[in-house]
Amino acid sequence: MRNLTDIYVRLSDEDRDKRCAADESESIQNQKSMLINYCIEQGWQINNIYCDEDYSGADRERPAFNQMLKDCEEGKVDIVLCKTQSRFSRDMEIVEKYIHGKFLEWNVRFVSIVDHADTSVAGNKKARQINGLINEWYLEDLSDNIRRTLKHKKLKGEYCCPYAPYGYKLNPDDKHKFIIDPPAAEVVKSIFEMYKQGMGYMRIAKTLNEQQIPPPAVYKEMQGLNYRNPNAENASSRQWRDSSIYYILRQEVYTGAVVQGKSKNLSYKNKKRVKLPKSEWIVVPDMHEPIIDKDLWNAVQNLLKSRQGNDKQFKTESNEINPLRGIVNCSECGSGMWRMSYQSGKNRYKYYRCRTVKNSEGICENINSIRQIDLEDLILKELHKLSDTYFDETQISLQTKQNNRLLAIEEERKQLEKKIAKVQNNSVQLYKDKLNGLINDEQFKLLNDNFNKEISQCNERLELIRKEIENLTSEKQTDLSREAILAKYKNTEKLTFELVHELIEGVHVGKLDPETYEREIEIHWKF
Repeated sequence: MRNLTDIYVRLSDEDRDKRCAADESESIQNQKSMLINYCIEQGWQINNIYCDEDYSGADRERPAFNQMLKDCEEGKVDIVLCKTQSRFSRDMEIVEKYIHGKFLEWNVRFVSIVDHADTSVAGNKKARQINGLINEWYLEDLSDNIRRTLKHKKLKGEYCCPYAPYGYKLNPDDKHKFIIDPPAAEVVKSIFEMYKQGMGYMRIAKTLNEQQIPPPAVYKEMQGLNYRNPNAENASSRQWRDSSIYYILRQEVYTGAVVQGKSKNLSYKNKKRVKLPKSEWIVVPDMHEPIIDKDLWNAVQNLLKSRQGNDKQFKTESNEINPLRGIVNCSECGSGMWRMSYQSGKNRYKYYRCRTVKNSEGICENINSIRQIDLEDLILKELHKLSDTYFDETQISLQTKQNNRLLAIEEERKQLEKKIAKVQNNSVQLYKDKLNGLINDEQFKLLNDNFNKEISQCNERLELIRKEIENLTSEKQTDLSREAILAKYKNTEKLTFELVHELIEGVHVGKLDPETYEREIEIHWKF
């Protein structure tokens, strides 16, 4: 046996607090040293050493852990070695899935030194399951303790996040407190002043971009903070946007309050965050120097309230929801396109314009707008074209042929299965004839080889038929789903929000050709 071994070590945040000069047993270096020496003693060959630092034992997205599992699935290793089972995972579901499930399927042995877990030892499974339960209970208790501790700190007004809000810095003497960051604070003040003077979100964003003031995410990077904007590749994310202005104008932190607890994880296992109602937020006033005084704050909040309900991006004058909301994007820069409108006489005309172009100049070349009515007409036209193509006689004939083919090969499969059963019965009878002396060994071997060959040929054909049936069935299900959707909207003459969001993933609008006055528009259907 090869005994190729993957060593896995992990150090989590919950263990980090336990470390001290007298107790380094949980350190990465000591884990590696212990496991390497164990491999040498056992005569095992090390394939790779995988390390996840600052990852919880319940985290299923550990990069090194998942790479190690990939090695196991691809048959590159025979053994996974850890210091303890908890280093592998504290999640009982993961322990059951891999150590007691997939590893057996992949022929991989799991060994942990300290708690003597070894899947090659008979009777060791119950001990591993008990270890798994204890580890999961520990993790659950730890999660509850951390939640209670954090809530206690938040109720005292201690800030519990790694980065201060834009306009502030973390106090170097107390990381739970803020001090004003003068350059950014001046920008925050100017945003509130501009809004008070009647400027809208977009106009404020455009003004800041023209002044070449970096937006919050970029500013944090320039300050040397270990901060990464996940949308940094998008040019528009390096500019001020109306959404940033919208957010800043509503942040009570600028009045001196610490506001936390706006969302929470579903559980210690599920990291999905859910928003909490404002009544459950933790707000502690007068915890740091305000950037915005009470008069300016109240004036801006009153303006925001007075302008609520006037957002033409989402609803028309008749309160009809915009059918294209959230799906129109710019093909050039990848940013969303913003719906605008203008009044001409008694009519109001709506159009879409690239959000990046609206906020700043020179970043995106898609500078020409497109009328919403033209975009809706194009989508309807393409929808009718799809319906006409799908329901024409040629397409229906093709579907009929596919259905007939499916029936034919289903029948062939049944006949082959009957034939195999018959040949197997004949083979059994042949063996009985040999035992009864009706045929000699040479005759038995010749006839039995023919039976086996016939069964093998039938099985090969059966496998091909099963694959073809699987493909045709899948195509038929897709066709039925597509048919139901297209039939539902076949004769529609007007786009609705329900129709668009059931059928369309997104609409991507390219720039206008200055010579032909045409532009490429891609519709990404959901089927």
